[in-house]
Amino acid sequence: MNKILNMLRRNNPDLDILPVTDERFKYYGRVLGGRYEALSAALTATEIPAEGNQYRASVESLESVPVVADIRRIAFGEMETQAGFCNGHGYSLNALEYHKCSEINYTTTGLVLLLALPRDMEDGRLDSSSVVGFYLPPETLIEVFPGVLHFAPCRISEEGFNCLVVLEKGVNSPLDRVDTSAPGEEKLLWMRGKWLTCHPDSPQAQKGAFAGITGENLTLKI
Repeated sequence: MNKILNMLRRNNPDLDILPVTDERFKYYGRVLGGRYEALSAALTATEIPAEGNQYRASVESLESVPVVADIRRIAFGEMETQAGFCNGHGYSLNALEYHKCSEINYTTTGLVLLLALPRDMEDGRLDSSSVVGFYLPPETLIEVFPGVLHFAPCRISEEGFNCLVVLEKGVNSPLDRVDTSAPGEEKLLWMRGKWLTCHPDSPQAQKGAFAGITGENLTLKI
């Protein structure tokens, strides 16, 4: 892990990059201990696209892994959940989203999550200098707390990344109506259970999402 962290820090001197085992991660989420061989096998079997990212909210081969039932109880209090993946080669911040439930992440490739705290955002606006990078090593299960701002992971090698995504059922499904001119928090509501703010230079801004991120559109260099 130290070798990868040293490489990431050397190549990204202006971005604070910490391991999820760092004390500061407790404000963003927590590490869930255990061994997850069956989950690793199921996630490794999912495809990493040749370019870009692919998100699938619900994947039966992941949802059928027994440990996902344990996750549903531990992190969601037995609320109905969905388990899918976000796999790809992304390396830019572009946007930040939050949910009002936890999100569970797990990887077999390693990746970096770009995160920010709710206190860093005011009326949907946030300076990208508030963003912290957290390195998630292979085969480490984490819970990202409700309200913590995050988006698609960043790859740490040319091979790309895989990432398990467990959320309450229905999160990230289409809304009946999007209104980015609405007052208050409603302007950020982009999909069901998903509030989103983006950088003006991002693909999300081109699609009409609320552009509330100022400063640099961060990129992770490897």
